[in-house]
Amino acid sequence: SSSSSSSSGVEVITFDLDDTLWPTTPVVAHANQAFVDFCSERIPGFPDTAGVNEYMKRVRAEREALARRDNDRHFPLSFASLRIAAANVAAVELGVPVHDAVSIVSRGYHLAWIPARGEKAAELLFDGAREMLRELRANHPNAAIGSITNGLGSAASAGLGEFFDFEISADELMDSEGVHGEDAKKPGGFMFTRAKLHARAHARGPWSGDASAWVHIGDDVVNDCGAAKTHGGFRTIMVDSPEVVPWPGSAAKIFAAGEDAPDASVVADVVVTSLREIPGVLRGWA
Repeated sequence: SSSSSSSSGVEVITFDLDDTLWPTTPVVAHANQAFVDFCSERIPGFPDTAGVNEYMKRVRAEREALARRDNDRHFPLSFASLRIAAANVAAVELGVPVHDAVSIVSRGYHLAWIPARGEKAAELLFDGAREMLRELRANHPNAAIGSITNGLGSAASAGLGEFFDFEISADELMDSEGVHGEDAKKPGGFMFTRAKLHARAHARGPWSGDASAWVHIGDDVVNDCGAAKTHGGFRTIMVDSPEVVPWPGSAAKIFAAGEDAPDASVVADVVVTSLREIPGVLRGWA
């Protein structure tokens, strides 16, 4: 059948999330504001989002200075931990008792920031995201589908959990397993190695482990396409959506200052401008 033939050539499909399935900037900005609103309701004078970001820079700089002083490797905090730590410092400096400060900001992160991020991602899904995932599931019923993201977003929190077998977050690995940030995050290979274990565990059909049967899809020429080629030799699709304003940590920003950006034509097997193009690309590879 056409379904069995199409599924035979693709065993694993992994996605980046931010700026691939939804736009990062408005989603994270909404979550940051929800967190600030939660804390401000309970702590008079609590800083705005820009102010919290300044506290985050301060906490990071202080921790880096301590590592240099002790001649140790700096272990960066995850963005989640850094935001909580920074907000805690701000609250204490406003006169909030330490115990109360920890309670308020940690609950604010979990009760406000996390759900707000997911809700806004669900609201701002790129055109055709859900239909594309549904079509991939139908066309490749034996494939394991997962996400590999540096941030704390998740497909499940954005209402797409039914399409995904596994999700891997570098930010979460930094907290849950103590993985160093430089190791955990793309373009490093740690998450791709971890994804291989998840993909094999969630395989719905025969598992060859062949790199050509793995497709990674993302928006970043370095973190997604380059990393997937370097660490797995996987097939890659680069999503170059005209709707995206690049997040500050993306390759587009890093190389905007005049450096030569990696050539997408080398590390991306296909470049698409719409998620709706992806099922057709995979059908051609089956």
